[in-house]
Amino acid sequence: MSQHTIKTSFANLTGIVLSVSLLLGGCASKAKLLQTGAAQFETESKAAIEKIDELRRKEIEVTPLSSKEASEQFVKLVTGSSKPITLETVKILLDPFKAHAPESEAEWQAFLQKMRRQYMMFATTFASLDTGSLFAADDVKDAVPILDKLIAQMAAFSQGIKENPATFIRERAVIAMELEEVRDSDSPDEVKKLELLELERRLREIAAAEEDMTRRTVEQTVKAAKLGMELRQLLMNYDELSVDDIAEGLTTAFRLVGGIPGLDLSGLQAETNEILQEINKDETLKQLFNLALSEVPSLSERTEGR
Repeated sequence: MSQHTIKTSFANLTGIVLSVSLLLGGCASKAKLLQTGAAQFETESKAAIEKIDELRRKEIEVTPLSSKEASEQFVKLVTGSSKPITLETVKILLDPFKAHAPESEAEWQAFLQKMRRQYMMFATTFASLDTGSLFAADDVKDAVPILDKLIAQMAAFSQGIKENPATFIRERAVIAMELEEVRDSDSPDEVKKLELLELERRLREIAAAEEDMTRRTVEQTVKAAKLGMELRQLLMNYDELSVDDIAEGLTTAFRLVGGIPGLDLSGLQAETNEILQEINKDETLKQLFNLALSEVPSLSERTEGR
């Protein structure tokens, strides 16, 4: 999705908020507006979860070889090995770089699914509580602790991924093996030079792809966390806010989040720092963030094999 499309979608959301505000007036339920914010928060958060999962998969995958390259690799492995060729060996020979799922994959997917359910339940809570009348203030306040945990998760992933950016481990391992092969080969120096330059080009491509993957993932987690923080302010001050106040707050929130796509990593870090400053002002959020941050590396096991 292009930056223009993303910003247009947020502009459309802003228009929807204003339209709903005009229709509701001052005497109707404020729930409809909060539903809009909660639903968008769910959308942004689920998109962030998918980006996080995509990053992990890319780190442990290897770009498939072409049929010609696979055949050449097969011949090289067979002729270069003196070990017995067993059934297991044949599997490896046919696909030596296949990325087998780590033992933690089931745990990781269960963790992601649990996260998805949390964000869905948060949004569903608002939808199910809307009966066409005013939201009960107690119900709104009860949603704040749930939102706090979700904000902390998104902020923690944003910070954790920025500190441990994407590294396509297996892609780099394949090139490292090829570098050794070129270095130890009996090819003429000129041929070696050309082969090494090609491997350098591939390494630079990987580095650029890693940076892009990191940026896009952090961008999405920042969008979710930012929207969550803005929505939290509306929930916290619900008693004092009118329909127009909530509409204005959501409009501001959508505009702020709509300005995030396209930022470079330094810009995203500035946004993250702003969110963290707000988190550190609230002891509950601070504790939840520290807990979530401590769980990021252990649950994702992204640093495994580095």
